[in-house]
Amino acid sequence: MNRERAVCSLKSLKVYYMTFDGPVKAVDDVSFDIHREETLGLVGESGCGKSTLGSAILKILPRTARIYGKIFLDDTDITALDEREMQKIRGARISMIFQDPMTSLNPIMKVKDHFIETIRTHRPEISEEEALEMAARALAEVGISESRLNDYPFQFSGGMRQRMMIALAIVLRPSLIIADEPTTSLDVIVQAQILELMKEIQGHVRSAMILITHDLGVVAEMTNRIGVMYAGHLVELAPRDSIYYDPLHPYTKALLESVPNTRIEDKELKYIDGFPPSLLNVGEGCRFADRCPKARKVCFEKTPKDLVLEDGRLVKCWLYESEGQVEE
Repeated sequence: MNRERAVCSLKSLKVYYMTFDGPVKAVDDVSFDIHREETLGLVGESGCGKSTLGSAILKILPRTARIYGKIFLDDTDITALDEREMQKIRGARISMIFQDPMTSLNPIMKVKDHFIETIRTHRPEISEEEALEMAARALAEVGISESRLNDYPFQFSGGMRQRMMIALAIVLRPSLIIADEPTTSLDVIVQAQILELMKEIQGHVRSAMILITHDLGVVAEMTNRIGVMYAGHLVELAPRDSIYYDPLHPYTKALLESVPNTRIEDKELKYIDGFPPSLLNVGEGCRFADRCPKARKVCFEKTPKDLVLEDGRLVKCWLYESEGQVEE
């Protein structure tokens, strides 16, 4: 894996939704890098900010959202780009695979028209005939026959529509693919097929991928590293095996323990007591403190810093203050 240069870097990224009652801090001071051919999984409870983070990278947030900090795509700070400049990047250098393809595909446009529009928007010098050839190759990569180019999205099954979305995402060979819950609406058999396909495609395209999901089984299958988000914070970032076999943050541990395991007899189903804090009034201190079995006085008084431990893992927790150094 190429570690010399990050495809995408987030530097103290904040995304706040402005409301009459004040800012909702959906993503609050998150930093990480992702490299070519790497898959980074983002996990956490609903409302933790992981989908907002993915949308922020593409700058497809609602008008009420405000982005602070920096997002670098190679050497380009995309937070400084206007909408016209971002349109040149979306689909070409960054693409997205959405949760429900039917909300992303135009039901009255043929499959070929989706591809032609995507390709010629970014590469106007390419003729319609060449665009169709590129579309056919992309569909072949995901196991769809060229003969389906003249069909409409509603003529496909859910799994086939998601394959088409993957083909659209890779047709221009982007540097970064963001997959937001790409298999949630599919049954388990089709889900497994789509996950295997995504792994194969990423190997062909050599893109970096951010996989956003609440399914810990999916990230175990797909990722190199895992970032755990809670209430807008990135509370832990580590290699996949480290997260599963040696989780550090109390929230990460609780999240893993709450996954049902039918192979262990007499195992009591655990859950995380309490509720996440309102992102409108988060206050001081660790945002997990009220639910944390290891919380200390300082946890309620001061927000922990991002600590980088000796093995390179990142954790945002007062328990490890003496073991790591604060990331600037």
